Amino acid sequence: MAGKWCNCNRASLLLAVHPAGASYPRMMMIPVLALMLAPTPPLPLTELQMRDIGCVATMALAVAEMPDLAKPAKRWSGIVGQRVMDESGQPREVVAAAMIESANAQAARGGDGAARQLRIAQCQAIMAAELATTDAASTPLPRPVKSQ
Repeated sequence: MAGKWCNCNRASLLLAVHPAGASYPRMMMIPVLALMLAPTPPLPLTELQMRDIGCVATMALAVAEMPDLAKPAKRWSGIVGQRVMDESGQPREVVAAAMIESANAQAARGGDGAARQLRIAQCQAIMAAELATTDAASTPLPRPVKSQ
């Protein structure tokens, strides 16, 4: 009996609570169908997502001092933005606003040079690791060698 309910979806679970053959007015089913079709609300951002958004902002500010980071930082910000949107369900505008807010807060805070350089180095390591993982995942497999 327990195995019978394992592969149920939301609609079949809702319908399973009603006895078979019972008649219900159509108007009672409309709210149930509306709930089933409603999109799931976005999730709040996790600590990891917030860390990555902060690092994207750090790298954006660091580009002024290190222009060679501009291309990888721009690419990584797109990867982070897409990942955060996919994981949280937040719209693009919310994720972009979070990145801008973080950059503005970091620029206003300023800070001493050593702490800022340490933060840039930490974020640069995170960025390099994720870009390497992305590159490895998108690299095509080598062609098979034909046997002779």
